[in-house]
Amino acid sequence: MKDPKIYLERDFLLHADMLNALLDEKTETLYSEEDGVMLKFGGHGPYAITAANAEAMTKMAKLIEKEHFAAVVRPFKFLPEFFAVKGRCGTMPCYQASYRSKEPVPEPEVPGIEIRPLSEEHIPFVMKEYEDDEEYITFCVKNGMLGAFDENGNCAGFIGTHGEGSMGLLKVLPEYRRRGIGIALEARMLNKKLREGKIPHDHVVVGNEKSMALQRKIGMGIADNMVTWVFNDWE
Repeated sequence: MKDPKIYLERDFLLHADMLNALLDEKTETLYSEEDGVMLKFGGHGPYAITAANAEAMTKMAKLIEKEHFAAVVRPFKFLPEFFAVKGRCGTMPCYQASYRSKEPVPEPEVPGIEIRPLSEEHIPFVMKEYEDDEEYITFCVKNGMLGAFDENGNCAGFIGTHGEGSMGLLKVLPEYRRRGIGIALEARMLNKKLREGKIPHDHVVVGNEKSMALQRKIGMGIADNMVTWVFNDWE
């Protein structure tokens, strides 16, 4: 196999998640040739596929042996070839935002708000507000979620990292919105990723214009092509 970075670095914005995954020794390179790359992310991560043509997409889709899986597939136009191999699946088209510079972004201060790491005692709160299962939220909190707290110690919002390495789980409670807490949280998480030697990136669901505006405001680049999350009863 060829060095996957050679292919992936041709379009950094589209492949930031895969380039970031290569920094993790648990990531497996399943395919890497002139016509595409396929990775299996470590930890709670899915597969990731990028293909130069329909034939490559077909080859890589056949490498998924699991009955239940999740994959981040690109480009969008070759999804029919993926489905021809794996059958119809649930999909979530996203735009990938990423930060290429090594320079930290400004961290805005919000009057009356302190941003600090969440602890395990906050797991029930995050579960309630983000509506996800305990195992996954526990993983995310232990993986370094940040919370915004008011003067009374109440959590006004939070941000974290998903299992495959993208920033996310961002939520600001309604009564605290329009104060700049969201961008303050994302700026601190982005800089945290830089300190860890990672590539800050996230996936914005198509149609979420507020999130897209936030990514641009903080200095993230947006890939021209979409990435699509594909789910088949992922366990």
